[in-house]
Amino acid sequence: MVADVDLGRADATRTHTLEVAREFTRAGLEVELVARGPDPQLESVVYRRAGGPQLPLPIRVLAVNGRSIAALVRRWPRARLCYVRFDWSEIPLLLAARALGYRVVTQVDDVPFGRGFQLRRPGPRGLITDYVKRGAARVMGRCAHGVVAVTGEIKEILVHDFHISEKKIRVLPNGVDIDFFVPIPRDRAITRSALDPSCQYLVFVGHFASWVDFDTMLGAFALVVGEHRRARLVLVGDGPERSKVERLIEELGLEQSVQITGFIADRRRVSVIMGAATVCLSVNRGEHRSRIGVSPVKLAEYFAVGRAVVANDLPNVREMVESNGAGIVVADDAQAMASAIGTLLDDPDYADDLGAAGRRAAETSYSWRSVVTRTIPLFGGNG
Repeated sequence: MVADVDLGRADATRTHTLEVAREFTRAGLEVELVARGPDPQLESVVYRRAGGPQLPLPIRVLAVNGRSIAALVRRWPRARLCYVRFDWSEIPLLLAARALGYRVVTQVDDVPFGRGFQLRRPGPRGLITDYVKRGAARVMGRCAHGVVAVTGEIKEILVHDFHISEKKIRVLPNGVDIDFFVPIPRDRAITRSALDPSCQYLVFVGHFASWVDFDTMLGAFALVVGEHRRARLVLVGDGPERSKVERLIEELGLEQSVQITGFIADRRRVSVIMGAATVCLSVNRGEHRSRIGVSPVKLAEYFAVGRAVVANDLPNVREMVESNGAGIVVADDAQAMASAIGTLLDDPDYADDLGAAGRRAAETSYSWRSVVTRTIPLFGGNG
């Protein structure tokens, strides 16, 4: 199993990588994981470190491919399966895996190149890089026996832009550990989180990044507080946009109503804070993400803790939330979001009914166990 990701960075990519590795072992497979950063110390997983987080690109490419190909050769012919989180730079690994007779499955969670993607580096150099990445995607499609696309939009791009056989691709969303993220009584969660029990809580969990629409989120909350004086917003996370978020909170006069916890490494504590909420929020900007769709790990975690979700309308989010009856999806508009939040704060029983539906969806469709169970047959797919 190969993932060119930094396991020292606590983000959704790290979560996906480690949870899939863990579930492969629970399915009875021996797992050797090649990645960057510190050893995650997963039970029954052999870890091969391919450098640290800050390697220059050429050294990183050599390290990841070299360590991975060495593992393929060392394990051959006893090992037969190779799972790769696809990056254009891993083509040598994929070619080596096929040459050695491995069954290959690739996971694709982003396509930051090709048609419809705005080049980060304009000019001839950026254009050449983009075409190299397009070529790598086509090679990946030929090498892989099966492909996991985390959204339907990514599948469409792979099929129509890079001519990868539709039969090879299965759409499998990001998941959640349903044994770790579990519903607990709200009053108990509020007490354990040291929050004021007389208030109602909205919770956002995630990286403070440019793709999160804090303008709409905080604008909506400002309207909510005007009608619900005991409403409070807890923002769990940190990131490059934090100073902007703090400035916006001050401009809106929300200093007494919004709490920023900062990054919390203890995932159990994060789960408890989610449990304190009446409503959990997922608010992302469109732009690039409307092209590839979204499959937020935090959305599956909200489902698992049994809390109602209010989210803005993005590809895949509407399907996740509305098809499971787990919350309310609104337009990218502060007034619309405030209205949906207010409806749930006024009727906590209704909010909890939505949360219970989300928990059922987590158990049946979004557990990592379910994701991996549906991944394994792809190793025997077409190709």
